[in-house]
Amino acid sequence: MTISMQVISWIRALVILTVLVILGGCDWFDDKVEVTSAEAAYLLPDRHAENVKLQQQSASQLSNVELYQRALSLWPIAYRELSVPTSLGQARVIVAGPADAEPLVLLHGMHANSAMWYPNIAALAEHYRVYAIDDLLGSGGSRASADISDMDQVVSWYQELFDRLQLSSLHLVGASRGGWQAVAITLAESTREKSRIQRLVLLSPAQTFGWIELSGDLLASIFFTINPDRNEVQESLQSVSSRPHMINPIYLDQYVAALEDDPVPGLITELRPFSDQQLQQITLPTLVLIGDNDMMNNNDSLERAKKILVQGHTKQIKNAGHFLTVDQAEHVNRAMLKFLSR
Repeated sequence: MTISMQVISWIRALVILTVLVILGGCDWFDDKVEVTSAEAAYLLPDRHAENVKLQQQSASQLSNVELYQRALSLWPIAYRELSVPTSLGQARVIVAGPADAEPLVLLHGMHANSAMWYPNIAALAEHYRVYAIDDLLGSGGSRASADISDMDQVVSWYQELFDRLQLSSLHLVGASRGGWQAVAITLAESTREKSRIQRLVLLSPAQTFGWIELSGDLLASIFFTINPDRNEVQESLQSVSSRPHMINPIYLDQYVAALEDDPVPGLITELRPFSDQQLQQITLPTLVLIGDNDMMNNNDSLERAKKILVQGHTKQIKNAGHFLTVDQAEHVNRAMLKFLSR
């Protein structure tokens, strides 16, 4: 075969391959996230392209479910969605990163969902197999089918998810209420013969090391939560973010819609600071990051964490509020990765 004929053959093969990809919907080409055998049974069709298209539509035209999917498209890397059946309902888990990397579980904050990790996910998924779980009490894709009367049920639900996903060893990261839940999960795991949690990261955990102090910012935040207005959201978020202008408008659209749908989160009264005895039971390496303008924590929170946690590491993030994952995303990402890799 001459060189010219070889070139023609290669071109013909390339054209055929291109046509097959187009006709086949590009599923195998676009699916950059390898799925493990434990995840395969729960895998949802890849909707990333559909989610991105939703960015072209006005928020007023979209349902809350579509607003969530639209916000999830802010993740700058490939991901897959799992729908896992549990004793309390369907759990939505967003998976990213190498299938053979160490598992890293992310728990989002109150009035939020897994979309909130869009400033952090690329850095984390480069090194870990990330499982971002939509809490049953949040605004994401998880849906409860049973009454949830206390946080013990929620903690057991997370442990059930670890079982179903066959996560025998993992690192756990929790933000705000997710931080409180991460501590509760770690305490529950400590009663097992062998805890699955290897390292714990708490990002401005709510009501974990101390009570939230009453302030003007807190009252303003509560007022906005009960009376959300999309036109005033950035101004309102100045009480929890030092850089509210950095929060993507697409994320804010679904954030406000979630507040309108459920202004008073479930089980909020169960978020009470943990006792010294409870915190002393956490003997694994723990990193606590708190913004210097965090209305839900202060230096006393850091000092208590440093004093009581057996292997506690604490750091105050400068120029950051309660939303430190977006206020100082690069700084927070570096701090987490450095701690997790020790």
